[in-house]
Amino acid sequence: MNRALRLALLLTLLVLLLSGASVSGTWKGRFDYDGTGVPLTFNLKSADDGLTGTVEGLTTTPAEIHEGKVDGDKISFWVTIDYQGQAVKLVYEGKVSGDQIQFTFGTEDGS
Repeated sequence: MNRALRLALLLTLLVLLLSGASVSGTWKGRFDYDGTGVPLTFNLKSADDGLTGTVEGLTTTPAEIHEGKVDGDKISFWVTIDYQGQAVKLVYEGKVSGDQIQFTFGTEDGS
């Protein structure tokens, strides 16, 4: 009985580790724009493999997250901002590592 209980606890721990960390919550960071640090706040809510929320600090704020996905330690989504009167789609890809998310982002055409 004791051995079966230990095995069950070990399997439960393994499942929790493989499912990845939850990204739900408020994440703060910044990016460099022409030598100026621009602060951003990500308000994220993950459920199953989906991701919703907003990004604050862009030209359109808050920018609503679209097509958010969580796949293990990888997350992705896009937002639309207004830049000089034009709607611009920004695509975000991130990797969760401990208590940090490292994002890369750019326009839909890769610029």
